[in-house]
Parts: sequence; structure tokens; C-alpha cells
Amino acid sequence: MNSISQEFKIGALMIVGAVMLFFGVNYLKGFNPLEKSDSFFAVYSKVEGLAVSNPVLVNGYKVGQVARIEFHERGDGSLLVEFTVDQSELDIPLNTEAQIFSSDLFGSKAIQLIRGDSDTFAQNGDTLVASNQEDITEAVRKELAPLRAKTDQLIAGVDEILTNMKKVFEDDATLGLPSTFESINRTFHTLENTAIQLDSLIIENREVLNSVMTNLDGLAENLNKNNSELSNIIKNFSNVSDSLVASDIAGTLYKADLALSNITEITNNAKVGKGSLGKLMVSDSLYNGLVASSIELQELLDDVQLNPWKYVKVSVFGGKNKKQLSKAELKKMRKLIREELEAEENKLEE
Repeated sequence: MNSISQEFKIGALMIVGAVMLFFGVNYLKGFNPLEKSDSFFAVYSKVEGLAVSNPVLVNGYKVGQVARIEFHERGDGSLLVEFTVDQSELDIPLNTEAQIFSSDLFGSKAIQLIRGDSDTFAQNGDTLVASNQEDITEAVRKELAPLRAKTDQLIAGVDEILTNMKKVFEDDATLGLPSTFESINRTFHTLENTAIQLDSLIIENREVLNSVMTNLDGLAENLNKNNSELSNIIKNFSNVSDSLVASDIAGTLYKADLALSNITEITNNAKVGKGSLGKLMVSDSLYNGLVASSIELQELLDDVQLNPWKYVKVSVFGGKNKKQLSKAELKKMRKLIREELEAEENKLEE
């Protein structure tokens, strides 16, 4: 047997070393050619710094890695990302979302698979839904945006204050500063004197103030002692108010208004001479007739009292002598005449 040449041994050793180096490097990158893996795709408008060999996670556990990133063939600038999933026992629903996110505080990117609820599972070579989680830098920028706006306003305000102070301390404007400080000094001096006078007034009237406070304490104590009585008074007022509200005030006022209207109508009729009362008020003849009748009745009563035999004939033992009426008979006759006169007056009023 011919011996193997030295060149063949060196060539074979170099090939084996290259193969081992290739598999070793890929293994260190997370690619194990001995394991079966499925490839999936996702199309992103931007990859936010995602690179080949970045991990693919499910619930924080690494299940694969990014295998390839290139521009999509449709030429609109979108990026096609191919990634592998090494866990053959992991079923991925077809509506699973492949989201690019920051895996640490340093901004390292990774893909997390947010499992969907579809009953259909993705197969090797399928394209999943792509999304981008908000970057930490972008989130911080959004959080700091209001603070930045307020800071800009603060800087503008400080700049305005400095500008105004510069104007105040200019040569032409500082001429009035001494008088201004002097006025401020006088104001503080006046306030100090007022405080001293107020202290003196309080000291001089301390007894009066103590008496006032004592009286206030007594008043508060009396109010506290009579709390139940005050509550009863307030309750009574409340009951009276409720009674007034419950009563038919509107109906009562309507009846009163109706009565006043009737009285007004009667008064107006009396003024124009309508009705018995109007005739009595307007017609002088009725009044004069009543006066004349009263005078005649009075004269009749007087004549009856003086000459009763003209109206009543009384025989004594069949003789012709006439007898004068007694006081009781005259009183009875006057009563009858007065009743008759009142009856006539009532008829006239009606």
C-alpha cells in the first residue's frame, strides 16, 4: 500500500478544521445544524437596529434567532426578516405577532413572539404579523416632552426677567431708585410703628379683651346647654314652614281677592246709584223722607203721651170721662211704633 502523501494529510486536516470552525462559529451564534428548526418571515418598515443572530423569544425564553435581514423585493423600502424557531414541539398560531423590542437597557434588539389565539398553526416558511414596540428612547422622549416645553417657557420667562432687570439698572432708569428705596424704607418704618401701637393697644385693653373672651365662652356654654331647646325651636319653625307650604294659600288668596272684587263692585254700584244702598246714598229724597217720617213719628208719640184720649177711648162705669194712658202702656205703644218704623227702613234698604 502506497503511503498517503504529506500534502493530502495537510489538505484533509485543513478541510476538517474549516468545517469545525464553521460549525463552531455558528454554534456560538446560537445556530445548531444538528437540530431541526422552522423558518418564519416578517416584513417591517424599520428594524430599529435588529441584527442577524439576535434572539427570538417566547415569554422571555430564547427559542431561535434572526437568520437573515434584507430589503423586500417589492422595492418600497420595507425589510424582510427571516428568523428560525428551534423548538419543534412549540406550536405557533398563524396570527402570532413578531414584535421587535428592546431586550435590555442598552437598547439591544430582539424579536418576541406574542402568541395569537388562532386554531390554525403556522408552518415552516409562513409570514407572521410584524410590529415594533415603542423604543425606550422614544418613550423617554415622549415623557420628557411636557417637561421640555415647561423648561422652554421657564427659560423664556427668565430671559424676560433678565431683560427687564437690565432695563431697570440702565443709567437713565437708575435715577429714581434712591427715592424708591427711601419710600420703601418709610413704608417699613410705618408698618413697624403700627405694630408697636397695636401691641400697646392690646396691652392697655387686655382686661377688656379677657372680659370679652369670657363672655364669649359663657355664650358658647349657654348655647351648648340650650342646644336641645334651640333644636326644638328650629324644629317648630320648620313645622310652621311646612304647615304654611302644605296649606292652600293660593286658594285662600283667591277667595280673598274674589271677596274684595265683590266689595269693589258693590261700592261702585253704590257710587252710581245702583241698588238699594246706592239709592240710599245718592237719592236725597229717600233720606229726607226718612227724616220727615221720624219727625212725624216723634210728634205722634208726644201727642199720644199728652192726649191719649184722642186715640183710645176708655169708659169708667159707662160714663163719658176719658182716662190718660199709663207709662207702661205708652212704652209698649212706642215699642210697636219703633218696630214698625225699622221694618219700613229694612224694606227700603232691600
